[in-house]
Amino acid sequence: MDKHDLEANIFTDDGEGEILEGLLSCPECQRYYPIIYGIPILIPDEYRDESLEQSMLKKWGVDLVEGGKTPFLLLEESADG
Repeated sequence: MDKHDLEANIFTDDGEGEILEGLLSCPECQRYYPIIYGIPILIPDEYRDESLEQSMLKKWGVDLVEGGKTPFLLLEESADG
């Protein structure tokens, strides 16, 4: 959204450098973009499937709600609070 460099947290890879599951995040705006089945989900919030993202993130112990391990929120959630 803000064109800053993204940081990568790799949860699993194929052993040859291909990321299978992970999380890209922006340290400036606190947005996150999951990598699911090797595909980074870099689309606007209104087109994202939160249920698909949540199951993958929960699997790896990432909690995106207030009080969780990471402060990353969807854009619409950060506008509320």
